[in-house]
Amino acid sequence: MNVKNVKIRFNLNKENDRRAYDYLQSAEKSYSKAVIFAICGFVELSERTAAEDAFLERVISTVRTEMAKYNPLGGLLQFVQTPPAQIPEAKENSAEAEEAVLDFLDNF
Repeated sequence: MNVKNVKIRFNLNKENDRRAYDYLQSAEKSYSKAVIFAICGFVELSERTAAEDAFLERVISTVRTEMAKYNPLGGLLQFVQTPPAQIPEAKENSAEAEEAVLDFLDNF
């Protein structure tokens, strides 16, 4: 028989611990089955979320690449659009690029 025993402790002063303990107390399944079900469900959800995020990133990248081919402004929108997350160095470079674009647009 290949069975492993694992001990788990709940700190009932912590909200999540207390909620988990209360769930186990009211579960119609055994503790083991409830914990196994919860862990497997969490892992599957995490893996699915990661796969969906990777797929979404590929779609966004593909759309950006294809739109850059047909952009009537020749890529100038990239200078004025700020990406969702920037590192501090990129923000400085982006600010300089934005100023350059605005100066260029002032010429019209």
